Amino acid sequence: MIYVVAGVDAGIYTGYAILDLRGELIASGCMKEASDEKIVKVITDIGTPVLIGADTNPPSHFVKKIAARLNIKVCIPAESMSKAKKREIGDAIDDPHIRDAYAAAVKAFRRYQNRLRQIELLPLPESEKEELKRMAIVGIRLSERLRCGPKTAPG
Repeated sequence: MIYVVAGVDAGIYTGYAILDLRGELIASGCMKEASDEKIVKVITDIGTPVLIGADTNPPSHFVKKIAARLNIKVCIPAESMSKAKKREIGDAIDDPHIRDAYAAAVKAFRRYQNRLRQIELLPLPESEKEELKRMAIVGIRLSERLRCGPKTAPG
């Protein structure tokens, strides 16, 4: 099972970008007059979403609706992202709708990046690391999964 972070740029043309939990772009596209059902299907056909990124604050009703259907959090920037910032993040992407969705996904991923890197360094099988990353993003305490033994004082 692959967990993903999605970014969605809603409008007449709806862009989407999907990252794995290493921050790599694994899928993107743009649809004219896409329904929330279509976008949900695209995302879930690729992986199990754990977070959706928005490029505006407040997020669009469409993005909130997708998050509600997927039962995941929306990661909202402190303030709406500028066109310049979105171009800086997605400079290799020509389509503006996909670029905006990618920037939203990257911004959401970056909020958890340090925790995800720490998990990546653990000496565990990849499948367990992926599950721990999912837990970190959705807000489940990792100690519940790791079942750490009691800490003892040195000496």
